[in-house]
Amino acid sequence: MIISSYQKSLWVRNALLVLCSIAVVAVLVKVGLSYKKVNLYKQAQAYYSSHDLIKAEQLFAKADEITVLSYGDEQWNSLMHGLTATRQELESIQLQARSAISENQDAQVLETYELYQNMRKSNKQPGEQTVFFEQLSSHLGIEKEWADYYHRALQAAKDQSKANLAQHSYENETFIRTLVTIPDEYFGGAKQKQSELADLFQEYEKTKLRTLTGSAPFDEVVARTAKSLRMYREIGVKADWLLTGLERFAQSEINLSIRQKDLSAFISQSIAYRKIEDVLPRDSAVLAAITRHLESRVNQAEQYIQSRQFSKAIELYQELNALMDTGALIATAEESWLAHDPTRLLHEKYPDKKFRSVLSGTARWGAQVYAFGLEESEQRLSFAAKKEDDSLTYLEVGLENVDMKSAKVSISDKLGEKDAPLIMIEADGKERPFSYIGLLPALSENVIHKRFSIEADEFSIVDSTHILIKNAVGKGEQEFASFILDETGLVYDQKIADIEEATTPEESGENEYPPDLPPDSQTEQNGQKPHQITVYAGPGEEYEKIGQISSDSSIQVVTDLNGWYQIQVNGKEGWIHAPQPAP
Repeated sequence: MIISSYQKSLWVRNALLVLCSIAVVAVLVKVGLSYKKVNLYKQAQAYYSSHDLIKAEQLFAKADEITVLSYGDEQWNSLMHGLTATRQELESIQLQARSAISENQDAQVLETYELYQNMRKSNKQPGEQTVFFEQLSSHLGIEKEWADYYHRALQAAKDQSKANLAQHSYENETFIRTLVTIPDEYFGGAKQKQSELADLFQEYEKTKLRTLTGSAPFDEVVARTAKSLRMYREIGVKADWLLTGLERFAQSEINLSIRQKDLSAFISQSIAYRKIEDVLPRDSAVLAAITRHLESRVNQAEQYIQSRQFSKAIELYQELNALMDTGALIATAEESWLAHDPTRLLHEKYPDKKFRSVLSGTARWGAQVYAFGLEESEQRLSFAAKKEDDSLTYLEVGLENVDMKSAKVSISDKLGEKDAPLIMIEADGKERPFSYIGLLPALSENVIHKRFSIEADEFSIVDSTHILIKNAVGKGEQEFASFILDETGLVYDQKIADIEEATTPEESGENEYPPDLPPDSQTEQNGQKPHQITVYAGPGEEYEKIGQISSDSSIQVVTDLNGWYQIQVNGKEGWIHAPQPAP
């Protein structure tokens, strides 16, 4: 389609008409708004002149919203802008307060109240600002809202306190914090508030404490009271009277447990009380009493040790461990007990086993202490030792072919070294009256070596390597023979005499006394009175003296060795010495 020049000119004309219309409307609107602003501004000034600052600020705020025209006195405008800022801040505080009040949030209510009071203080200077604040505050009714809330809260808190005491129920104690957050003026001032709350809290807590001490266990009383003390400290309330009551109660209960010698109760009470040390004074009389009694019980345990009552001492230490670390004390007691009675090594390792012929001692085989014994049901010898490095070792050796019912254990004074002697086992034999076994513990190897095993009629140790054996099974049969103990065991050395050659004096046709006995050992046939001859357990004066015989006693010589004679008197054996007569 072809647009003519005429049509184009019409379009341009119409567009210009529209633009002109818009411009005219805009001018009219601006003129109208300017008129409205000027009118509002003048009305605001009129209210201001009549001291109605609230109405003045409202109208000024509306006028100020019209920005098409700048109008008015700048100083007055600045003043009114300040009033507007005050109104906006106060309205914001009121909104926050209403929200907190509706949800019974005491802390938030108090926060808005304090904001209001701070704002009020900042508007205390004489002038329009102060007047406006007071007028607006009254207009909004914000103080009445707080007053209504706090009066209700105060009464509700007091009612809750009375209800708790009446019902002996102390789970809900939020009223305490509520009372503290209520501003002073609602009590009539700071001093009145402090006095009233002190009386209320003391009556409440003392009554609660009496109730708890009459019905609740010690630890519950202590825990609940400590919780209250922490709360009072947190909210800034001094509660020394409550702490005094708690100390008095705890001291009485703990002293009672001490007098009754109820250690279990004392320990549980002490644990409970020590848990609340954060609320107790440094010079707490109860904590001091706990420490003193604890020290006295430790001293008692030490006395048990001194009197060899080790189990009592350890048991006491174990009980006290709940209050103090007694691990080192227990270890020391265990060491003392072990040194006194090494057999505990066996009983600790084998608590269900029964041992007999148990021997123990110290400083042998590289052990601090040792113990060993026969375990009849298991046909074995069990050995336990505490080594020089404080480690424990347990060794066993089987005794399958030994008559365990007759077996006896001893430590040889002769065989082996002084600090590593042989362990001797003597029992009834199968082919001979007796069987003899020599054992040597080797702790460094964790083994017990069997040095020898032999059956014979008799077994007499001469020295660390020489042994006299009568009628041994095998080599030495029907002989008094000398054996040597070397690294391989018992080795036959030589015959001392045939058994037939040393039976009885009558059979041999010899005098019943050794031919080399000196005259003073003869009987009265030489015209001398009989005297006493010492009998030894072995062929030497280093052996134990086992008795005496009269020189006129009827004896039987079994064998002789280097001037010593093995004799039999009334069925008993021993050794006597017959020195050579002087030439």
